Amino acid sequence: MNRIQKQSWLTVACFSVALILSVIAVVILYSRSGFPVANAGLGFLGFTGFAGLGSFIFKKDPGAVSFDERDHLINLKAVRAGFGLSYGIFIASCMGVYTYCKTQSIEVISIETLPMFIWPPFIAVFLGHAVATLILYGKDNKQSEGGAA
Repeated sequence: MNRIQKQSWLTVACFSVALILSVIAVVILYSRSGFPVANAGLGFLGFTGFAGLGSFIFKKDPGAVSFDERDHLINLKAVRAGFGLSYGIFIASCMGVYTYCKTQSIEVISIETLPMFIWPPFIAVFLGHAVATLILYGKDNKQSEGGAA
């Protein structure tokens, strides 16, 4: 397992733990105090920031070549997948709010909801990149182990 795969696993683990803790906190706070207070449970999503420490935790691979053409192509495909997912999440969240407002006859969207449109695509770009990297490395390893290329 190379450095990029280790960083991707760290990203997936950090995002998973943060999401689980956040959901648990929101459910508990909602059951006790209602929704304005339950939004504080989203603070656990801050644990996703630990994924950024992957480049410090996992040092460069020993050897003359640590990043070859195959790694570059996999990274390029993963970046495209991450940004595509991010764009799709942004469109889905905007259209979701639009549909909700139309069905509830709400004519004006509060300005307080606008910052909430930033975080889902932001998280999706990093998580999508990490998952796509792991999938592409897994697919590439199966082809090189004796399968038809």
